[in-house]
Amino acid sequence: MSEPNNNLEDTNSVPEDANSIPEEESVPKKDLKFSYFEPVAGIVFAVIAAVVFLGFPILMSVIYIGGPIIPTFIAEYFPEWDLLVIIPGIIWTLLRIGTEVFYLVERRYTKRLAKITVIANVLAAICTFIIFVSPRILNPDYVDWVHSYFANVSVWFGNILAKPNLIILVIIMVALILDSITVIRKGNKAEGKENEEDDDDEEPVEEGAV
Repeated sequence: MSEPNNNLEDTNSVPEDANSIPEEESVPKKDLKFSYFEPVAGIVFAVIAAVVFLGFPILMSVIYIGGPIIPTFIAEYFPEWDLLVIIPGIIWTLLRIGTEVFYLVERRYTKRLAKITVIANVLAAICTFIIFVSPRILNPDYVDWVHSYFANVSVWFGNILAKPNLIILVIIMVALILDSITVIRKGNKAEGKENEEDDDDEEPVEEGAV
């Protein structure tokens, strides 16, 4: 009767040890890595945004119901369009694509990835500020239309819509800040887990040496 009891104890003990090891190893790996979809989606978005805004700004227009199409941004009203819009826009696009490509190469959150992302986001923020801070990129006809259309509805709301360049500026700045904070937090978390794993690997060696 003693032999079956020993076998039961052995079978119960083996799965516990076997299951505990992969769980400890799998949790950090899942947190450190990310899918290919996020960087690829970022590259596609950057390219589409650059093509639409830099190449075809007329696509960002307001359509009168039964009236003419009013472009929001138009190059003819901005003599310095090439210098203060096209060049920073191209730099911004290259920065975003370069960052996403580095994500694909790195394939995991690290402090190095966080540093590269923060530097690229700071430079992208400077380019964004240069592009959208000036109201001269706006079509005067669009501004006049907003003021006249919302004059009897909401002056406050009309004043906001009359400055879409600042709305876009704020949205992009907030997105860059949130992206930097997220990558820094995950990079530090990943480095902390790697340090914990290194400490766990060193402990058995020290005990065996003693």
